[in-house]
Amino acid sequence: MVAWEYLTLLLDKLAGHLVPVRFLLFAMIGAFGVVTHLAVLWLAVYPFGVGFPTGQAVATVTAMTGNFCLNNLFTYRDKRLRGGTLVTGLLSFYAVCGIGAAANVGIASHLFDANRSWWLAGLGGAAIGAVWNYAMSSVFIWRSGAATPARRVQGSTASVSAKPAALTYALD
Repeated sequence: MVAWEYLTLLLDKLAGHLVPVRFLLFAMIGAFGVVTHLAVLWLAVYPFGVGFPTGQAVATVTAMTGNFCLNNLFTYRDKRLRGGTLVTGLLSFYAVCGIGAAANVGIASHLFDANRSWWLAGLGGAAIGAVWNYAMSSVFIWRSGAATPARRVQGSTASVSAKPAALTYALD
């Protein structure tokens, strides 16, 4: 966790004045989710011989679940969901990301029709999806009052897990 906090401080110094650090962390985990998605899709379709639509669905759910868990653990660790809110948060994350995926495809298709550049269209769609997913996750899933603060859960060890003031500023 010390290394993670150091990374967030570095990101804040490098880009915190341009883009919220929490968004950068969310996007990094999202990039890991893309790799996870492609790996699971390949495994499902080729070694296991599952049809592409089924493999795509399995890969999507796997990547979204992984992204949710990693975001809950790292990106929103100060607002971490536990117990019943973890399950409802995951289901809400599926819904938010499903809408983000639809927006991604819609925007990318429109951009492709307009300029025929597949990579530009793909990036545009991914950017819209990422911003949507981040904004809606921040508002509906990891909102301020949604999680049990770590200091109440951990009791007397709160001072050990407390974030430095600079990190609190960087993440908010």
